[in-house]
Amino acid sequence: MRDLYPDQEPGKEWQPKLKRFLLEFDARVDSFIYQAGRWSRELYERFSMFMDRFHVGGWRRWLLVEPASEAATLGMAGMVVMLALAMSAFQETADDDWLKKSELAVVFLDRYGNEAGSRGIRHNDSVPLEEFPDHLIKSTLATEDRRFYEHFGIDLPGTFRAMMVNVRAGGVSQGGSSISQQLAKNLFLTNERTIERKVKEAFLAIWLESRLTKNEILKLYLDRAYLGGGAFGVDAAAQFYFNKSAKDVNLAEAAMLAGLFKAPSRFAPHINLPAARAREAGRLTCGAKREGALNRPAISAASARLMSRTDLAK
Repeated sequence: MRDLYPDQEPGKEWQPKLKRFLLEFDARVDSFIYQAGRWSRELYERFSMFMDRFHVGGWRRWLLVEPASEAATLGMAGMVVMLALAMSAFQETADDDWLKKSELAVVFLDRYGNEAGSRGIRHNDSVPLEEFPDHLIKSTLATEDRRFYEHFGIDLPGTFRAMMVNVRAGGVSQGGSSISQQLAKNLFLTNERTIERKVKEAFLAIWLESRLTKNEILKLYLDRAYLGGGAFGVDAAAQFYFNKSAKDVNLAEAAMLAGLFKAPSRFAPHINLPAARAREAGRLTCGAKREGALNRPAISAASARLMSRTDLAK
């Protein structure tokens, strides 16, 4: 064998074997690439023949296919943006105390900025939902979210109606947020009016609906909403405005409390008593009537009591 390779040095007999192995490996790689290309071409041709069955031309393409394609593209881009906003929204729920039970209404600081004490709590959940008067709950639902027990956290018809009203008014004159959305804002977000906040609010409302029952959401809303005068929740507001528990408010007082959810600083009776009277005696009692909570004599009697109150401005 050595005569066949006269220039081969002793101890290097492995080199011809390596060359043959590399040539064989290269041939196999080339064969695989060629076969893969041929298979890919055949697969593409079969796929093209299959898709030709669904080919739409002429006016049908521009009327149906192209709009659907553009809608799918925009929808996918929108889903990506919504997912990005949803991830940032759900980060707000990472706090173990997401119900904000530890927040205090007033915190006293010394001259060095250190906490010296606190007074009052931000919410009061001592009154069970079952003990709230029926007219208080129905008045609240009538003015804030009439379809509260029907939607999944977002009132789509109410949102669309509010958008139409705002477009006709040329500005923001009506809100479309459900009670779940407003609770999400109170618990996790700020009052800034931005698209990003509204999207986060919607995601968090759905998250709340998946974690809590409808009654639990309503109870939290009644306990956490700011109703003016430094009062958070209907029970604290009833104590502040009427010197009584929310369990004992009458129809007129319930209507006034229900009207404070929208704009407590503008309709608070100790700030603007005439505006508060006009709002509650008119719009809110009519809204409660639509919900079946009141009848005409009850509305008349409540309006008369409300307009005769003189102690609310004190």
